[in-house]
Amino acid sequence: MKKIYALIGVLVLVGVVYFTGLYTYFIRTEINEELPMASGTMSASAMPTPQVLRQGSFGEVDIVHKGSGTAKIIAVDGGHILRLENFSVVNGPALYVYLTKTDQPTGKLESLGDFRDLGPLKATMGNQNYEIPGDITGYRTAVIWCKRYGVLFTYAVME
Repeated sequence: MKKIYALIGVLVLVGVVYFTGLYTYFIRTEINEELPMASGTMSASAMPTPQVLRQGSFGEVDIVHKGSGTAKIIAVDGGHILRLENFSVVNGPALYVYLTKTDQPTGKLESLGDFRDLGPLKATMGNQNYEIPGDITGYRTAVIWCKRYGVLFTYAVME
């Protein structure tokens, strides 16, 4: 009888870990995207090079939620991208990349104020690009946010 209770306990624990997404904390993924270059019919030497407009470093939010690497807003080919370089973050369920105007995000979504959702985080490590639609005026903080639980994982204020 004790074995049955132990088996039920283990199954319940596995179910909780799976359905809450806690297992994602132990999964690492990596991507290394190239920096987009300007397109067009000009020769390679005449093409404008991408220009870094702002940059900042990711840091620790608390003992569990932390990241490292650099966030950059880059002007390229008439548009803008957010580039995460040498990036690393603790994984979690449903992580998204936001760009906000605030420089002090907290664990509350309201603290982000006016923000743009740039999409799901592509990987927990590496170099990755996110297209920024529209005007970038005032947007200066890259945020990694867990949509499922409303948790701030890391952020970088770009100067």
